[in-house]
Amino acid sequence: MLGIFGVMIPALSASSQIPFQVSFHGFVNYELFFDTRQTETGREGNVLLFPSAENPDPEGVDLNAHPSFQMSLLSSRLQAAIKGPEVLGAESSALFEVDFLGTGPSMFNHIRMRHAKVQLDWEQTSLIAGQYWHPLFVTSCYPGVIHFGGGVPYNVLNRSPQLRLTHKSGAWSSMIALLGQSDFASTGPQGKSSVYLRNSGIPETWGQIIFEHENFMAGASAGVLSLQPQTQTPNGYKTSERMTSLGGNLFFKLHLESFDIKAQGTLGENMNHLVMLGGYGEAGLIDAEKNTYSYSGIRSLSSWIDLGESTGKWRSGIFGGFSKNLGSTREIEGTSWVRGGNISYIYRLAPRLGYFTGNTCFHIELIYDVAAYGTPDGHFNFGETTPIANLRTLGTIKYSF
Repeated sequence: MLGIFGVMIPALSASSQIPFQVSFHGFVNYELFFDTRQTETGREGNVLLFPSAENPDPEGVDLNAHPSFQMSLLSSRLQAAIKGPEVLGAESSALFEVDFLGTGPSMFNHIRMRHAKVQLDWEQTSLIAGQYWHPLFVTSCYPGVIHFGGGVPYNVLNRSPQLRLTHKSGAWSSMIALLGQSDFASTGPQGKSSVYLRNSGIPETWGQIIFEHENFMAGASAGVLSLQPQTQTPNGYKTSERMTSLGGNLFFKLHLESFDIKAQGTLGENMNHLVMLGGYGEAGLIDAEKNTYSYSGIRSLSSWIDLGESTGKWRSGIFGGFSKNLGSTREIEGTSWVRGGNISYIYRLAPRLGYFTGNTCFHIELIYDVAAYGTPDGHFNFGETTPIANLRTLGTIKYSF
């Protein structure tokens, strides 16, 4: 029996049937936005990072001090949620979700896989296998912003293939995850690619612990990423040098009667694949003849707080974020691969107001961004900087189903 919101699929055996329930969800999201200057973005301007640096012409006029305007529906999405029969004593389910942002600058308006996962739930333990949110994107504690990306680059934006095991005991839950890379990949000598993680032979590994009691939750995460940027040097010699980086976060959420307070802080090196400031570079020449370098990570600290109403027809909120380039402990002597390598710090203030009626919501959000540009030294530390600001005015109409 096949229906729009439920499916009964006959089993292969004529003597039995295996029930499946499939529900379809999603939304159509119309966005209109105006920027007061040129910005660093992705996907036709949908993914807003920070204002572009000054770009003076021969007369000293900043070419990037020019406004821009866009309408977009690329973030509209469709999701299929599947519930199936018991597997190994666990409830089984699956999730598949797509949008139209594509996987690169020239791929917008193409269908992109966001999530595709199988999940097994026992009484206290669950297993996820598939592409899903990176553990640093905490699904129970992320900003309530309207602009696409969930507060990026102050909050993590990354979905990765993974195996994730979670165990709950009372108010506590613990998780360990092994991750690969797909379209949210690290950068290096070949540009953005998953090859650096694949060649390392070691999955990205994260652990997390969360405490939840009534209207309060808090947690922490820690992880390690090991890349092998090259298997051979430009001179043709074999190399096995790695870039190994550590990271972690702290987060909390307090739910009041009709109001949420959420906050998170993230510290780490080489956070580039998480769409945050940072990266790595060639730090020490090991063998001049072979042109072999060791690597050093460029660290960053990011924090955000979000205050927002969670009920009612009219809902207001405000988001604040700050991120700082903390540089490298070792001098970068060779090539570097960094997001925001000429930025000392960035910050954002974004108030919002929404009106909800039925399955439709109308939003307006003002996003004020500042990026402090300068010239880094060999450790990617900064002296004098020039703050550059942009104001984005965003309006959206979202129809959910």
